[in-house]
Amino acid sequence: MDSVLSIFSALWHHDAFALQNVNLLLLYFCLALLIFVESAFIPAAPLPCDSVIILSGSLTAAGVLQLHWVLIALFLAGWLGSLLAYYQGYQLKNWRIVTHWLAKVPEKHLIASDNLMNKYGLVALFFARFFPVVRSLLPMMMGLRDSVPPLRCVTASAISALLWILFLVSVGFGISLLPTQLEQFATKLLMIAPIFTLILALLTFAASAILRKRERKVKVMREG
Repeated sequence: MDSVLSIFSALWHHDAFALQNVNLLLLYFCLALLIFVESAFIPAAPLPCDSVIILSGSLTAAGVLQLHWVLIALFLAGWLGSLLAYYQGYQLKNWRIVTHWLAKVPEKHLIASDNLMNKYGLVALFFARFFPVVRSLLPMMMGLRDSVPPLRCVTASAISALLWILFLVSVGFGISLLPTQLEQFATKLLMIAPIFTLILALLTFAASAILRKRERKVKVMREG
């Protein structure tokens, strides 16, 4: 247990030196678990998954990790995490409180949302991968609304997860080839990037909620 906690601590602090001296099987497990949990559950959004994947690419370039195992482990973790998020949404629609909430949303908005997710499902899933909260929220909404057939969601989740992992691992591999000073600067920048993306996602949701509230007020005033 102490070994697992020390690995998670090193991943959180992006301590590449400490990660070079740990059990590799445990390291692969911890990497996959981190990506899986953050992809599946909205409360896990603060976890630094993007930067951890990039760190995995750097460790691969340094010869600490094997590229094929990194790609396989992280791809499966991201893919299965999205499928679990989709399943959560599929089950949530049976909850009375959720159906009560959906009943208050204008039908035209729900239809528009369904059309967008059905038309741009793969593209949306790919870009959602780079935003905490949205990463697990979008597949959950797809399951909740049945806007995307299960088989298509399985395929789209797999493709988006693969592209996401390939892109970030490649970034990490490239960063390790930079001069030392630039590498250190890029690493520090990537450590704080998840914070900014999380804030951006929260601000986006807050702005959307405010706009919807104003629209309802305007509608009530017009009807009155």
